[in-house]
Amino acid sequence: MQINRFTDLGLRVLISLQYLPESKLSTVEELAKQLNVSRNHLVKIVYFMAQSGWINSFKGRNGGIRLASTSYQLKLGDIVQALEQASSETSALVNCQQPPCSIKEFCYLPQAFSEAQQAFYHSLNRYTIKQLQAPATKQTVLKWLVQQE
Repeated sequence: MQINRFTDLGLRVLISLQYLPESKLSTVEELAKQLNVSRNHLVKIVYFMAQSGWINSFKGRNGGIRLASTSYQLKLGDIVQALEQASSETSALVNCQQPPCSIKEFCYLPQAFSEAQQAFYHSLNRYTIKQLQAPATKQTVLKWLVQQE
């Protein structure tokens, strides 16, 4: 299994935001710099996550984003599945259309891969975002916060 870039960056954003103090906000620009990625990549991801209720977004001069309080209990498999489905990069694990497959009427390969993909998500659901916290990551994020002040 391989996740796409949209999912990878979405997970990085969620993991980074969980270390912010409750009174602090981050911005897409700050996250892009911290994660060493393009701001444009993150805008769509952050918008999707705000629409999903995973992060809170505040507009205005002192606006920014932070992890929604309920997001700490989000299951990793559910997050990955939602991000994968939301991405424009998503494609089926087995594509019977390109090139057209002459055996697709009696082939169970797509079904087998679909079942494996569901098992992948199910396995990831043993973890929540909060369970992904690591002391070294927390120190890195806190260092970023100090540099911003």
